[in-house]
Amino acid sequence: MCMKKANPRASVCISNEYGVLKEVVVGLGSGMYGNGIGWDDGEPETAASVFLEKENDELISVLKGCGVEIIRPRQLSKKDVESLYGKGSADVGYNQAFPRDNIFIVANDLIEFELRDVSRKTDIAGLYGILQNKSKDAEICWYSTPHCPIRTTPEDYPMLNGRDFVYLDTRILIGQSRENDIGTNSEGFRWMRNTFAFHDVMAVFLKNGLTDLGQAISVPRPGLAIVCREGIEELPAFMKDWDIIDISLDEARSFAAEGIAVNDGEYITGVTEEFDNGHVISELKKRGMKVHGINFSAHMSFGGSVRAAVLPLKRGLE
Repeated sequence: MCMKKANPRASVCISNEYGVLKEVVVGLGSGMYGNGIGWDDGEPETAASVFLEKENDELISVLKGCGVEIIRPRQLSKKDVESLYGKGSADVGYNQAFPRDNIFIVANDLIEFELRDVSRKTDIAGLYGILQNKSKDAEICWYSTPHCPIRTTPEDYPMLNGRDFVYLDTRILIGQSRENDIGTNSEGFRWMRNTFAFHDVMAVFLKNGLTDLGQAISVPRPGLAIVCREGIEELPAFMKDWDIIDISLDEARSFAAEGIAVNDGEYITGVTEEFDNGHVISELKKRGMKVHGINFSAHMSFGGSVRAAVLPLKRGLE
């Protein structure tokens, strides 16, 4: 099987982590806790949705300033979820803050995932309108991993999470964990390797409690990576001669690697008052990169940073 040549004029086109970012989906401050309480319940000044959307507004402002087009998901309510998945389906919660988790794009192919976390299985509903619109383009193939019952996650089903993917032209790195049951499982890796056999699909095993590959590896431009060596069993062999910005396990857990490249000279990362990511920002600036540090503390309290909040749809092939 030969590699499909990406068409940059198609409705979606992604071939790596650092091409010129042209169009993205930014998540919403919309969701529900597992106890049936919505993120926007309570007083406006304390509602999680307010803080999340304030951070999204800042992120959108930076992205637009870099010339990136923004799409937002359809905002879901409990009623919306239950109309699609049945009564009580929203009771375990849902989360619209992190659209990257649900989808991965290989060249001009859309891949819809079945998330392993039971509380995240209905999140994809807010993105269906975008998928349907993009897939009208004859250049696009829309794949979906096999779906399983909402309430259970059988071990023999392929489960994937977009945060476990680092895409580098002909190579796709996929995070695997022997310690947790949140992200991509072995069946998910096998499904991806078999489905996209024209790429070099490689497993990178996580350790020391990291839950996804995005915590351990970020590639701001060709030949440069932010890496937590304590969080992976082995650095991919092709990266051994790269320029590596090493980060500690504590930095990785504080999302120091979970930024996103706007192009190969510009990078956006999340910061908080406690974790300013000063080390990574300083090292990137030493290498001539412009870095935008934005307050992302509310998102981080929900378990993700800028990379998780942004689903790239189009990157330039320049």
